[in-house]
Amino acid sequence: MTPLLPLLLAGLAPTVAVLLGVGKGSQIAWLLSKVWLLAIPLYWHLRIDRKEWSWSTPEKGGFRIAALLGLGMSGFILLTFLLFGDRLDSQQLKDALEPLGLMNPRLYFAAALYWIFVNSVLEEYVFRWFLVTKAEELLGDEHRAIVLGALIFVLHHTIAMAIFGFPWWANILASLGLFIGGAVFSWLYLKYRSIWVPWLAHAICDVAVFGLGALLLFT
Repeated sequence: MTPLLPLLLAGLAPTVAVLLGVGKGSQIAWLLSKVWLLAIPLYWHLRIDRKEWSWSTPEKGGFRIAALLGLGMSGFILLTFLLFGDRLDSQQLKDALEPLGLMNPRLYFAAALYWIFVNSVLEEYVFRWFLVTKAEELLGDEHRAIVLGALIFVLHHTIAMAIFGFPWWANILASLGLFIGGAVFSWLYLKYRSIWVPWLAHAICDVAVFGLGALLLFT
């Protein structure tokens, strides 16, 4: 069966969830999207491709380079924030997050822990293991698969930032950073064939993002 179908089923689901999650029912749309993203790759892998379950054990190492890349990208995030952070309308961001309860520091911290240790694993499972692998099957080339995987990864983030009121220039900068990050994570996965290697770099970047977010929102 063509890899295009699973690419569409899993790749576009986060974007659909973002669009459906505006206003009432956002939590339900968010939850359903997570269930869908967990179930579709697993079903396809076990029932369609008829392959065995795996915990994606890191057998080739790669954690050192992942940590270095994560720290390097975090440094780039910090530098961008220092250069452009004062141009962001923090009040607009606060107004967007208030209905979600994220202006409560405890809830914000809990959300940060979830995104760093749970959501980032799910994203590596979906975007790197499943989608990049299917993109590689479809395109027959690792470099093209990396580009396609990064584009899919950045799409729903860009739409979400627009909904949350990010100015166009900040959205472009952040989307460019997300594309580069997605490409780096995809390269790490293809090189080491374990989601845990790119997850480490991803988690380090998330720590930087949520740390700067706390600085912007609570100081």
